[in-house]
Parts: sequence; structure tokens; C-alpha cells
Amino acid sequence: MSRPDWLLGIDFGTSNTAAAHTGAVSGAVEALQLSHNRTTMSSAVFVESPHQIAVGDVATNRAETNPAAYMPSPKRVIGQGVVNVNGYAIASSVPVAAVLDSVMARARAAHAGQAPAQLVLTHPEAWSPREIQVLLDAAAQLGLDPSQVTTVSEPRAAAHYYSRSNTLPPGAKIAVFDFGGGTLDIAVLAANDHGTFDVVAARGDNGLGGKNFDAYIRRWVDEQLDARNPELGDYLLSAPIDIRHALDDSIRRAKELLSEAPSATITVAGGGHTEKFQITREEFEELITPALEKAVTLTRATLADAHVTDPTGLHALYLTGGSSRIPIVQEHLKALGPIATLDDPKTVVAQGAIAAAAPIVRGLGNTAAAGGVGSRYTIPPHRRNRPDPTARRQRHPSRRPVRTERQRHGNPHPRRRQRAQVRVERSGR
Repeated sequence: MSRPDWLLGIDFGTSNTAAAHTGAVSGAVEALQLSHNRTTMSSAVFVESPHQIAVGDVATNRAETNPAAYMPSPKRVIGQGVVNVNGYAIASSVPVAAVLDSVMARARAAHAGQAPAQLVLTHPEAWSPREIQVLLDAAAQLGLDPSQVTTVSEPRAAAHYYSRSNTLPPGAKIAVFDFGGGTLDIAVLAANDHGTFDVVAARGDNGLGGKNFDAYIRRWVDEQLDARNPELGDYLLSAPIDIRHALDDSIRRAKELLSEAPSATITVAGGGHTEKFQITREEFEELITPALEKAVTLTRATLADAHVTDPTGLHALYLTGGSSRIPIVQEHLKALGPIATLDDPKTVVAQGAIAAAAPIVRGLGNTAAAGGVGSRYTIPPHRRNRPDPTARRQRHPSRRPVRTERQRHGNPHPRRRQRAQVRVERSGR
């Protein structure tokens, strides 16, 4: 029998979405299966009309039939308020709601059709109250009472997940390095006397993530094709979408395998041709080193903002997000602090969101910090951990107040320049 008071946490990501729930039998927090063999799903949507929206892999598979209807990353347009897609002007909350609804359907199926007692949604630390409200507007379309919905920033959720198995005294600092498919977010948090966390510093790069690594490998494949089978390379320029998706999947699988094995094979097939290329871990690491150097520089800057000048100043440097599983990522970061990884980094934010929601349900107060949103962002020192001006209960027309934790804040190969314009946003998080 399913527990009637189960909780659901959703980490709505730029490239992929993950979720966690309290188990129907045990009540323990666990990752939710969002596909046949994965705990994540693509965040992409395909908007036939405002009332008919496909999500996930189905959306990606239909992208070529009508590119104007395809949105690979709805999260990136939340700040716009209204988006124009497939000839429709729709609220930016609508495609977000479609993704959340898909997750909700799978979650309810695991609980005999029952709705969760509480839904917890995560968001970037730097989001403004307006952007968070869009997320709440999307949640309101799921049929839940607004009082059942709370929000928590992604680094706070990750910090709560970490603290479940590690005791942190008040004042202890941890850094969260969240390296996903589409973005890199870094935050330094300090444990407080209330059993929660204060954000001390946060920075990010909305253009750096696993998608970049996929693009680097794709360019490497293009160079191999130029040398071995240029006819196949030319075919890929206008190949059907299923052929290109197969190559994207082969690249992604090879990238993930290289975290465990010294080499991996990438299969390129189409137009009656098939080629197999073996890429070594060393080659892959050389390809992604420039991006990793940017990530390390951003991490150092965030630590400096938090006045962490020595690795001993951190209790842990906690890695989350699918791209953080790559060994060389950990190798580059280990000089900055003690590396900590737990379980599947793709789902820890969703799981931590449920843990973070507990004090919110009990009505504890909070403080917050906010910063601007852009390609890169930094929380200004004078705005860190100031009292949250929007932490009060929010009002929304025709709806009861919603409780929230916080309401604030390489050039391509010359002969293959066109081919190098890879749809990198489809890589996994």
C-alpha cells in the first residue's frame, strides 16, 4: 500500500530533469525512474499547441519535423515571461509545466495514483523572485494546492543531501560544484545553528557543461571522418534526424564509458557506410582541458568570494551533476578542497530537495542571497545572506499563498565548419 503522505522533489535542469520521492513502502528518499532504464529525462519539449506538448525523448525525436516547435531547454527562457514557439505566444511557465507534469505522472504511478503531500522544486541560486514565480506558476498547473509547493535552491538541496550522512558543526563550510549537461553552478555554503545552510558565495557559467564535451568529441569524429571517409562525413550534414541522434547517443555513451575504461568506441553509420573510431581517455581529456581550466578558475573565484583561501577552510568540495563523474574533473579540483561524491550525482539535488524541505514544512525561517542572471553570474558581496525581502508568503491572483524556502534570488575543422555546429544542448546531464 502506498503511503498517503509521500513527498516528491524535482530537479528541473537545463538539459535533463531528475526526481526523487519517498518510497511507497519504506518511506525512504530514493531516486525516481523517469524512463525504462534512467533516473533522468530530457527537459526538451515539442509544442504542437499550448495544450498539446510532447516532452523528453519524444520531443527530441520530433524536432526535425517542425524545428519551430522544438525547445531543447525551456529552463533557459524562464526569465522571458512569454516565449514565441511554433507561432504561439505562450507563458514561459507552460513548457515547464509540461515537463513537471510528465514527472508527476510517473511519480503518481509509483504511488497508486495518489498525488504527493508536498512537491519541492529546485532552482539555481541566482534566480530572481520573478523567475522562481514562473516555476511556481508551472507547478500550479499540476493540480496541487499551492500550499503543497515549496522551492529550494540547487546548492542548498545538495548541501542537505551531503549533511544527511556527514555531521557539520555550525560555521563549517562546504562548496557545491554542480556540473550538469548545460550549466556549471558553484556555491559555498555555511552550516548554521538551525540545521540549515547560509549561502556565502555563488557563481556560475550558463554556457559550460557536458554538452560542450559532447561537441568536442563530435569535432574529433568529424576530423577522423575527413581523413578516413569524407563521403560519410558529407552525408551526416543532411542526414535524417534518427541517424544524427544515433551518433549523438554513441558519443554520449563513449563519453560516459571513458569514466570507467581507458578507451571507448564511437560508431558512425549512414548512407550505406559504417565507421568505428576508438577514442582513448587521454585523447578525451586533452579535448576537454580548456573547458576544465575555465571551471577551475570559476571555482577558485567563488572560494575567494567566500574567503576560503586554503583547502583546509572547506569541510568538503561536493561534486554533483552528471559531468562531475569524469575522473579528470575530480583531478583538477582536488587541490581546492577535499573531494566528496555520494551515490549518483545526477539525482542528489532532487533527493536533497526533500531533505531541505523538512524545516520549511515545520515553518522555520530563512535568509537568502540573490544575484543577477546571465551567461555568467556572481552574487555581489553586499547581497549575500541578507534578509530575504520576499521570504514572506507570496500572493498570486486567485490562488492561496505559496510557501517557499526562498523567494529571491576551438574553431571547427575548416572542411567541416557546418557539421561542427552540433546540437550540443542534447547531451545528458
